[in-house]
Amino acid sequence: MASREEALTDIVDIAKRHKLSSDEIAKALQHGVTENQTNRTSGIVAKVLAFLGGILVLAGIALFIGMQWEEFNSATRVLMTLGVGFAIYLFALVTMTDKRFAKLTTPMLLISGLLQPTGILVMLDEYSRGGKPEHGLLFMCVVMFSQQFLTFLAKKEYSSLLFLSLFFGAAGFGTLCDILEIDFELTSLALGTCLICLSYVIDKTIHKAITPFWYFAASVFFLFGIFELLEGSVLEILFFGIAAGVMYLGVVVRSRTLLFISVLAIMSFTGYYFQGVLFNAFGLMIMGALLIGLSMIAMRLNRKYIQN
Repeated sequence: MASREEALTDIVDIAKRHKLSSDEIAKALQHGVTENQTNRTSGIVAKVLAFLGGILVLAGIALFIGMQWEEFNSATRVLMTLGVGFAIYLFALVTMTDKRFAKLTTPMLLISGLLQPTGILVMLDEYSRGGKPEHGLLFMCVVMFSQQFLTFLAKKEYSSLLFLSLFFGAAGFGTLCDILEIDFELTSLALGTCLICLSYVIDKTIHKAITPFWYFAASVFFLFGIFELLEGSVLEILFFGIAAGVMYLGVVVRSRTLLFISVLAIMSFTGYYFQGVLFNAFGLMIMGALLIGLSMIAMRLNRKYIQN
C-alpha cells in the first residue's frame, strides 16, 4: 500500500509542477490504451497475413514441382526436395542467431523436417540398386533423428527440434521392429510406454508445450498394444483396470489428454465387451448411464486435480 500511495503522491506533484489538469491526464491515459490496442491488432493482422503468404508460396512451389515432376531428371528431383529442404534448414540455423528473424525459426524447421525426409526417400528411390523399402525408411529416420537431436543439443531452447527428434526416433523404432519382424502389438506397447515416460520428463521442462501431442500418441499406442494382447483371452476384462490406470496417471501428471484418451478407451471397450447386450433397450440404457457417469468423473477429476 505504501508504494501505491507514494506513486499517487509523485503523480500529483508532477501534475502540479507542469499544471496538468485531470482531463488532460485521463485523455493521455485513454490515448495510450487505444494506441496499445491498435498496435496489438495490427501485429495480429500482420502475423496472419505473413502466415497466409507463406502458405500460398509453399503451395505454389509444391504445385509447380508436382506439375513438372515427370519432366525432371533424377538430380533435379533430389535437388528440388532434399536440396531445398536442407537449404531451409540452414536458413533456420541462421535465424537462431538474429532476434529479428526469431519467429521464422520454428516454421523453417518444420518445413525442412518435411522436405528433407522426402528428399532422402526420393534420392534412395532414384539412385538405390534394389533393397527393401523398410531399410531405406530406417536410414531416413536415423539421418533425420541424428540431425534434429544434435541440433537440439546445441540449441536447447527450441521445442520444435525436440518434437521432430521424437517423431523420427519413434518412426525409426517402429521401422526397426518391423524389419526384425516383432509383433506389432508388442512394438506398439513398447513405443507407447517409452513415449509416456519421455513425455513425463519433458513436461517438467520448458518444452512442455509439445507433451499433449505425445501423451495422445503414447496413450493410443499403449492402449492399442494392451488391447491386442488381451483380446480374445480370459484376461480381456483386465483392459478396464489398465484404462482406469491411465486415467489415474492423467490425474497424477495433470494431463487432460491422458484423461480424455482413458475415458474414450473405457467407453469403446465397454461397447465392444457388451456388444451383444447393447442391441436391446436395457443395454442401451446401461451404456448411456455409464457414459454419463464417466463424463462426470472425468470433469470432476479435471476440475479438482488438473485445473487447480
